[in-house]
Amino acid sequence: MGGVEIADLLLPGIEVRVERLVLTDTEVRVAVSSRAGSAACSGCGRGSSRVHCYYPRTLADRPVAGRRVRVELRARRLVCGNERCDRRTFAEQIPALTRRHARRTDALTAHLAEVALFLGGRPGARLFRRMAVDTCKDTLIRLIRALPLPAAGTVPHLGVDEFALRRGRTYATILVDMTTRRPIDVLADRAASTFATWLRDHPEVRVVCRDRAGSFREGAQAGAPQAVQVADAWHLLNNLAQAVERVIGRHRVDLREPLTSHDGGPHRHDGELDIHGRPRPLVARTRERHRQIHERMDRGDSLRAIARDLHLSRGTVNRFAHAEGVEELLVAAVNRPTLVDDYRHYLHHRWMEGCTNAAALTREIQRLGYRGDINTVRRHLKPYRNGEVPTTAPLPHLSVRSVTDWIMRRPEHLTDVERKGLDELCGRNTALATTIEYARRLALMIRERRSEHLALDVWIADVRLDGQRELRTLANGIRRDHAAVRAALTTTHTSGAVEGHVTRIKLLKRQMYGRANFDLLRRRILLSP
Repeated sequence: MGGVEIADLLLPGIEVRVERLVLTDTEVRVAVSSRAGSAACSGCGRGSSRVHCYYPRTLADRPVAGRRVRVELRARRLVCGNERCDRRTFAEQIPALTRRHARRTDALTAHLAEVALFLGGRPGARLFRRMAVDTCKDTLIRLIRALPLPAAGTVPHLGVDEFALRRGRTYATILVDMTTRRPIDVLADRAASTFATWLRDHPEVRVVCRDRAGSFREGAQAGAPQAVQVADAWHLLNNLAQAVERVIGRHRVDLREPLTSHDGGPHRHDGELDIHGRPRPLVARTRERHRQIHERMDRGDSLRAIARDLHLSRGTVNRFAHAEGVEELLVAAVNRPTLVDDYRHYLHHRWMEGCTNAAALTREIQRLGYRGDINTVRRHLKPYRNGEVPTTAPLPHLSVRSVTDWIMRRPEHLTDVERKGLDELCGRNTALATTIEYARRLALMIRERRSEHLALDVWIADVRLDGQRELRTLANGIRRDHAAVRAALTTTHTSGAVEGHVTRIKLLKRQMYGRANFDLLRRRILLSP
């Protein structure tokens, strides 16, 4: 293979001549020299071919076959023929190969920067060590910081959402061009004033896709009054599901009795006793705590004073104070779901059949859909091993999440058993029946992306008239954000691309161990492909 062919293979598109090639077990050394007849002066730009001297220069290049590549360049120092130039001599720079003071080729520098954007500092450095490239995490981070940031350009359709820098403490805002689905900027906080200032610098924005956060609504109103705000349909469904879940949580007492449609006959299980008929200490403690808190409230004591004197958190005292009765608290306390609940029947029957090996039972229920581990099964079987085997199989209780899932799912996707279960719950509690009706009406409008004239207004009025308080809270929020919600029901704009980038940001933060500052994280968000 000739020198020109080797140059085209190792250094494609670069005007150099290969003079010598040395191969070792760990390294490839390529001695090259420039083929250009002249070079431009770095001071005045005038070309010169008068050589002052030669000097050696070594550059690292991309690895080949797991070996390091060293380019040994016979560099030229030329004499500038321009008498007005400040430089007497200048060093020749070969395009796409060398830069002033650089010890890497441009190709290797671009490769390092690309991997750094994907992996970050430490992971990138570990990968390059395996690829026979000498570098460190600080070098990779410097390369990221040296990359130019893309210009935002014209953004007629904008998506906005927040993400956590430190969850529960500090948040930032990502802005996405919904046409190209690429992030265009990252703001250091989620304040309405910051968002409004950015919008004032971009008067071309005509549509703002967002969730229902108040700061983004206020910022869009102040910074881009000409833009149409569109609430995200997924967030609307999520808000509805959360409201429905809270309603069902307040009516857990109606979930304590198993459904006849699920087990073939009515059964009753006293939640204040365990499966062996013994009183639960948690029940007595809950009743006593409820009595103490309400006695103090009747005397006029503040919730803060009650929490301090009883050594309870403010949240616990507030929950006991606003509960409709102690039964609501007991249902939540004694019916906490576990992953093994749906398999208690199966485990009981298998134990009675003589299978007492926890590992074998775990493998069996995992094939049935169990997602927990063996330790949960062992804890469930501990009373059995102590000789406290119940005479009848324990019945699984309906969980709040499962009933919420039935309500939020499309009715045609429910099984016959689930449909009958919902009908039975509606017969037990009229509040659940009206909640199901209102939830399905709104979910249909969101999913079908249609809202007949005044349909949303009628739904809000109906819910405010006789809906549960959680749904009334949701209706009041929709009424305050009426224009954006109506736009979500009548247009095809969504925040899906923004949510995807928020998920990608979580990956970037984990790669950087959560210790990178905002400037570096912003660059990786905007520059990563």
